[in-house]
Amino acid sequence: MKVLTSHTFIAMTLVKSIRAFSSVPCNILKSHGPVAHAPCPVNRNTSFARKFGTVRYMSTDNSFTIRQVDKQSLHEIIEDIESTSREESGYVVIDVRNEDEIAYTGKLSDCVETLPLPLIAQMGAFNMSEEDFEDSFGFAKPQKDETIVFTCKAGIRSMHAAQYAAMNGYSNLINYTGGAMDWFR
Repeated sequence: MKVLTSHTFIAMTLVKSIRAFSSVPCNILKSHGPVAHAPCPVNRNTSFARKFGTVRYMSTDNSFTIRQVDKQSLHEIIEDIESTSREESGYVVIDVRNEDEIAYTGKLSDCVETLPLPLIAQMGAFNMSEEDFEDSFGFAKPQKDETIVFTCKAGIRSMHAAQYAAMNGYSNLINYTGGAMDWFR
């Protein structure tokens, strides 16, 4: 009998997301060994998260919580960053949509950084050195003590990005569940 850890579920989910939004193949599961196919926990938990506001993932070696926020809460976070700074507010907002999607709708705010989900996974963004991260993506790598807020089109890819960040040691994570579809409505 195979036991699937939360890391395996997350890796499976990321691969599904990457394949859905990128034509470049990804072998992220190689290090996790054989994997049984199972329903994606993100899709199952998203309705739970919207209803109850938090999703908690646990495995034998760590646990993490991804807080879910709505449009009003994200608006307050963005106002906080705009009125002070990223450093003073303690927040960094990252839009994980592709460049063409952002060009179509526009950015949520000038303070929102862009880092498409396929690049997060393919380049191991959160494992990069601070210098390599900034050279590659054009903004400072989030610090472990910063709160990272992820957003996308509808809250699904942003949840995948938050899970990927958690797998790389980040613990202050927020997912904007509405995404650009909600923001620009």
